[in-house]
Amino acid sequence: MSVSTAPAPTTTVPPAVYLRYSPRAPQAARRHCEALQSYARRLGLPDPVIYMETGQPSVGMPPLERLVRAVHQGSHRVVLVPGEWVFSGDDAQARRIVRLLRRAGDCRIMTLPAPHRWPRYTPPVTPSSETAEEQEEDDEQP
Repeated sequence: MSVSTAPAPTTTVPPAVYLRYSPRAPQAARRHCEALQSYARRLGLPDPVIYMETGQPSVGMPPLERLVRAVHQGSHRVVLVPGEWVFSGDDAQARRIVRLLRRAGDCRIMTLPAPHRWPRYTPPVTPSSETAEEQEEDDEQP
């Protein structure tokens, strides 16, 4: 039995990117945003609409609420996030938000894949002449 992954839905409806970040680390938000935009391109999706917030009180409707409304109105079928943790610091609350978004019709939440990390190079171990002599002595003893 082979396992295959379903391709991302191709659509002309733009995906959404949602980010919540600390105002003390705007560079991390920028890196996540660039990674999510690149991920959308690799999936063949149009340029995403970005919903970004700092978690600080804001004037007007918060970005997460705007995102939920846009998904319910059919403006997005795909939501790209760095991880589901972005919705809330509380795991139970984050799961509730994910369920709310998924219930909004044909919405798919996609997280960034884990970066591929090559194993660290370690040089092969070659026995020294002393080690080789000791091993030969051990082999000779009954």
